[in-house]
This record gives sequence, C-alpha cells and structure tokens, in this order.
Amino acid sequence: MSEVSLVELRQKVDSSANPYKVVRRDAIEYIGRLDDGAEVSAPYEGYGKNVYRVEGTELLVNDLVSKQLDEIIGLTPTQAKVVKNASGETGVRDFRNYLATAGSMMKPVSVALIANPSSRTVSGMVPIKEEPITSDAFFDFLELFLDKNGLYPVDYQMAYDIAAGFTLFLDSNNPDVRQIVPGEDFLVNSYYLKWNLGQIELGRYYERLICSNGQTETVKHKEARITTVREERISGIMDIPRNGGLLTGSFERFRGKALEAMGVSASIAELKLVSDKLDHYLIDSQAAMAIAPYSKELQMYLNAGYDGAPEQLKQMKASMSVWELYNAVTDYASNNSVWDKDDNRRGMLQGEALRFLMRERDVKNYSDIFS
Repeated sequence: MSEVSLVELRQKVDSSANPYKVVRRDAIEYIGRLDDGAEVSAPYEGYGKNVYRVEGTELLVNDLVSKQLDEIIGLTPTQAKVVKNASGETGVRDFRNYLATAGSMMKPVSVALIANPSSRTVSGMVPIKEEPITSDAFFDFLELFLDKNGLYPVDYQMAYDIAAGFTLFLDSNNPDVRQIVPGEDFLVNSYYLKWNLGQIELGRYYERLICSNGQTETVKHKEARITTVREERISGIMDIPRNGGLLTGSFERFRGKALEAMGVSASIAELKLVSDKLDHYLIDSQAAMAIAPYSKELQMYLNAGYDGAPEQLKQMKASMSVWELYNAVTDYASNNSVWDKDDNRRGMLQGEALRFLMRERDVKNYSDIFS
C-alpha cells in the first residue's frame, strides 16, 4: 500500500470534524419522541426524532445516539417496552431520567455529544472517561509513535463522523511474514491506531497475502488503549510494537484458532450468530445469505424432522467449515463495493469476524445431513 500523507490527513480531519460538547450523562434529560410519520432507514443519515434537553436547550437526537445513551444507564429495549405497556410514554420518560440520575450518583459518566449541522441533530456520542482527546493531540501522539517504532501510515477508515471514529493503518519498515499452512501467509507486524474523542486504541492487524488481483483481507487484534494523552500515561503503549514476545504470542493464539477452524465444521447456531451480525450492519439479504445461509440450512434440518431447539442448533452441522465462514465475512468486509473504501464499518466487521473466530467452538458430535 502507498504511504498516506499525514499533513493532508490532518487537514481532512480538521475540515470534516463536526462540533461537539462534553456533558455529564445526568445533564441529558429525555423529553419524548417526535411522531411525524417520516421514515429514516439508517442511522448514518443522521436525522433525529428523539427530543432531549441538555443544559436548558432542547435537541433532536438520532436513534443510534439515543440507543447508546440508554446503554450507558442500563436501559434495555425490553425494559422500555415493559414500562411503556404499564405506564405509557410518560412512564418511559420518567424511568429513563431516573436511571440517568441514579446511575450518575454512583458513578458519574461524561459523554461528548457530536452535532450534525446539516440536519440540526445530535448524530454521534462518545463516552469520555478522563478528558477529550482532540485531533491535534492525537496527531501529536501519532508522530511520536511512528518515529519511535519505525512505522508509516498506509490507509485509513472513517466513521459517519470523524470525531466518533477514525482508524489509521500502519506498516513496518521491517515487514514480518509468517505462515499458518501453505498458501495462508500473513504480514503480522502491522498496526492500527483507532482514535475518537474518548480514547486511542492500539492493535496489530494481520494482512492476509492471498489474492492475485491485489485485494487483501485484514485481521485486527486489540492490544491496548489509553483515555488521555498525558505523558505519564502514553509510555506503555509507545513500547508495544517493539515487544517481540507480544507479537509472537498474539500470532500463535490466532494461528491456533485458525488451525482449529480449518478442521471443524460450523454449526447452525454459528451460522445464526454470523447472520445476526450481518443483519446488524444492514448488509443486503442476498449477500448475507451467500455468506451465512442460516435460514436455508435450518429449513433443511426442519424438513428432515429436527425441531430446531436452541441447543440442537449447536449440534447441527452446517455445510461449511468455521474457516470458510470466517473467510466469507472478512472477504466481504475487505472487498465489497457497497461501502466506501474508507468506511469505518469495514474495520468494525473485520473485528466481529475475529471475535467469532476466537470464541469457543460448538460441540463436535454434530447431527449432519450433509454427509
């Protein structure tokens, strides 16, 4: 990959960032929801119907941010539905505000609310544990990090709002390529830095050297994070890329799970898990079915007389190995033409794929209609 110009990237971030305000969670009061009959198909469009009052000013908040604010106070959709059925919208409002106040008494939480000027909506939210990490602070840290570890930037991905998510990929001046099995070669000593207003996350990514057409797949593995760039807090994260033991240990864990995945068939339950993740990312149903044909293969078992109980799903063998299922997800995340090249969802879905690969596999004595 070609090197990214830090000067140009810094200018792009500065020119694209939306305004934000840091407030305590208990200063955000829920008022209600607009009911104008309009449909909003995705949170990335940025329009809000939820009305909150923040320090005396009423604001429209989109559904994604409203959901994140509820998660902070521990309010689940099921709880909200039960309260609404019992006490109506007023009950939901009062319960939501009570949880926000009570939770802040025990553990105060601050958040950065990010505005979208074009839609006049709060379109992003980032928890702040210590203090906001500005883009200037991130780039100052980045320059020190690159110089100390012999790394250079080669690619980046952005969220719907830069302040809510920005990932920079870094390659080493001394590349290290390792093999799992013949034909499965990975560049293993590349790194990423993921920044938002609340934290900087450092991880390594393995770049899979597989495709003759130049396409690649990346596997991200988180190593550390910091929530402030004060000098006494950054020394540990600065030294991670130079720790050869961490590099080898991290890759060997990945290699072990990859070898296991190559020899184990996915279960129908694992197909469902992946299918649900694809649905969460609003992936087209036809593309999702090609990656994880959960409903199709479950129906085959039902037609064969199985009742499809949850525990049975873990024992029903799918038509593909775990490795093939994992590869299908990473291939879509890396190479689909639906998302922009620098869309942050690519990295997020790759992270979901790695978590799927690294989890414990379902039982091995499958029911099998494919043999």
